Amino acid sequence: MTRYGQIVLGPPGAGKTTYCNGMQQYLNAIGRKCLVVNLDPANEYPTTTTSTNNSNANNDQKTNDDDNGLPYDTVVDVATEIISASSVMEELDLGPNGALLYCMQYLDHHFDQVIELINQKLQEDDDDN
Repeated sequence: MTRYGQIVLGPPGAGKTTYCNGMQQYLNAIGRKCLVVNLDPANEYPTTTTSTNNSNANNDQKTNDDDNGLPYDTVVDVATEIISASSVMEELDLGPNGALLYCMQYLDHHFDQVIELINQKLQEDDDDN
């Protein structure tokens, strides 16, 4: 099966999360499968807050088993499955910039594990369908 992808990059506040949420909703609406891989170790949302989409009549969009608080479903989220900037800040007593640099270096040195995790999740998804 041929897979297509988009890489979404930008500075904080540029709308990456909003774009990914909208794109996933659009692709689901037209019957296309959409799997999001979040490689941002600092893209963490509190899971106790309610989504602004709760007024929407179609609330079945949020079906992620490991609720990461993001407004869209992810097949892999490094912040919850591998390394997060907030945990690095606490454990290594680093500020936000130092923690993000540490996380990015960690992901760089362990990218084979990241790819293996993505492939494993994609295989599980293929087996489910």
